[in-house]
Amino acid sequence: MSGNTSYIIFTVLSQMAVGALIAMLIADFLAKSKEDAKFFETGAWVCVPVVVVGLIAMLSHEARPFLAMLTMNNHLATSWLSREVLALTLFVILAVVYTALWVCESEYGSLRGIISKIPVISALIPALVKIFMPLRKIIGVLAAVMGFVVYLYASATSYMMYTMPAWNQPTTLLFFIVTTLLAGVTAVAAVLSVKYLMKKEADKSFTTFLWATTGIGVAMVVLLAVAVYANITMLPIASTEMAKMAQLATLEDMLHGEHATFLWLRVVIGIGLVLVCLVGLALALIKKSMSTAAILAIAVFVFAFIGELLGRTVFFGSIVPLSEVMPHFLSIV
Repeated sequence: MSGNTSYIIFTVLSQMAVGALIAMLIADFLAKSKEDAKFFETGAWVCVPVVVVGLIAMLSHEARPFLAMLTMNNHLATSWLSREVLALTLFVILAVVYTALWVCESEYGSLRGIISKIPVISALIPALVKIFMPLRKIIGVLAAVMGFVVYLYASATSYMMYTMPAWNQPTTLLFFIVTTLLAGVTAVAAVLSVKYLMKKEADKSFTTFLWATTGIGVAMVVLLAVAVYANITMLPIASTEMAKMAQLATLEDMLHGEHATFLWLRVVIGIGLVLVCLVGLALALIKKSMSTAAILAIAVFVFAFIGELLGRTVFFGSIVPLSEVMPHFLSIV
């Protein structure tokens, strides 16, 4: 797997996993009955598989993946990359526990039947779940804080290097926040929408969840539009001439070069079509047309996910490091 492709998949999916867990935490607080919890439980299957796929994509870029992971954790005092790896590791551990408390629950967990048929764990797992179930929301909150606050900040900061001037902007963190909440929350909404179209369950709680998804989605689309505009207008401004040269080269590639098509497709698909579908989703919810709302929720995720992949392609593909412009800069000084 090429370097850019692995980084694109890893960053989008790992951030999406954080958003998916936040969506399940919202569902956890919305579930007022066992029937509601049973409906929402399907969404718990999004977070962990998504982050695992992202990790596989990242580690496939390394010749010795597990050695690389261990090495990255050896420089916590000085390296934001090491802090990013540690934060992601802690998030994954908490996410696995939180997910297990959903899918292994004795009354509605989708793994309860399988667990009951395996003698070694048939008594142990239900006993552990029963002990930790009262703490599920607390574990979810801890996982959300670890993912959204600690991991996201460490991840963005690890890319905001002076050697990569176009990344060393506040918009880097904004782009990561958008991926987390727009793609992550709508991913769970899409999975639950598919379930609703098949079973037509939990109308009231699912309606509330879709309203929350719509609100988050609209806020993130607005933030994305602001971030894209800010990124384009900030790149011509730099603290040094050499950084300015690198940023202008990046901007040239984004607007008129190899990645211009990806950028404008992101604007059309990731902002325009997502916003249109969100407006349609809100109208469907007002009219209480849940089947239409479910279909539009799926469309929101599809367009948002495509938009984030396009955006991350521009992010990684158009970057011009200082080392690339340094020879030219020195030749004209």
